[in-house]
Amino acid sequence: MTDLILHHYPESPFSEKVRAIFGAKGLAWRSLQVSMVMPRPATIALTGGYRRIPVLQVGADVYCDTALIAEYLDGKGSGPSLFPASQLLAVQTLARWVDTELFWAAVTLRFMPENMGNFFADPATAQAFAEDRANFAQGAQVRRPAVDEAKARYARFLAEMEAQLGDGRACLFGADVSVADFAVYHMLWFIHAGGGMADWLAAHTRVSGWMDRMRRFSEHPGEAISADDALATAHAADPLPVEQVSDIPAFPPGTEVNVAPVDYGVMPSHGTLLRCDTQTIVIRREHAMTGAVNVHFPRHGFGVTRY
Repeated sequence: MTDLILHHYPESPFSEKVRAIFGAKGLAWRSLQVSMVMPRPATIALTGGYRRIPVLQVGADVYCDTALIAEYLDGKGSGPSLFPASQLLAVQTLARWVDTELFWAAVTLRFMPENMGNFFADPATAQAFAEDRANFAQGAQVRRPAVDEAKARYARFLAEMEAQLGDGRACLFGADVSVADFAVYHMLWFIHAGGGMADWLAAHTRVSGWMDRMRRFSEHPGEAISADDALATAHAADPLPVEQVSDIPAFPPGTEVNVAPVDYGVMPSHGTLLRCDTQTIVIRREHAMTGAVNVHFPRHGFGVTRY
């Protein structure tokens, strides 16, 4: 199998989600650590503008957003599906709520002064991060809750999660992990990485036990790869064939389009539309450092506009 190359940085919660999925699926992966802030020249050469982290590169195919990355990885490695058919609606609904609504509460809680821990190495790093995220937030259609609101939201979620695990189940929807477990895990991992809210977790014994089990999945680091080698990998490969179809009559395959998230980090990627259906959006891009690549996005949460 072609190497799985994850473009990520250690502090990224969504990257932790994918790192844990690698472990659960028993998948070997390559680690390309990028800067916490822009620029990220190798990653942007591949995506064409999309700047959320992580990004999964597989040869000359690039997968954006952890919802789509999880679906791609589900067919790889070992173990039961992360998307159990009999509970798919409940699993996906919880995962999407956590990745959107709970995420913004998690950001508020993680950056409380008493919960910062060692997130920033020094004041200059903190300033660079603030400036970068201010740029990243331009055009955002979301609102970060205030601290009191975030605390209330998280307190209720922890109580409901404790009740969900009350029958002794190992995972949120039964004996096996699902994508919902990984969505919840990376949010709790992020909130509690600073150490200032340890008592919140300790007060929920079933959640704490679940968290210990989930943490073990991300204990297997990837093998380091350089940006130059990742770009060379893309250049040496051919993108996978894509059945060309579009459910937007105004944008048939072959149209030059922009694809961007619709909520935050709305910087677009430009390319030639190959596919747009209820599941995915795929564009073809060319860059001197990468050659031809296909960039894949989930349809949910992303929009297509004419270039």
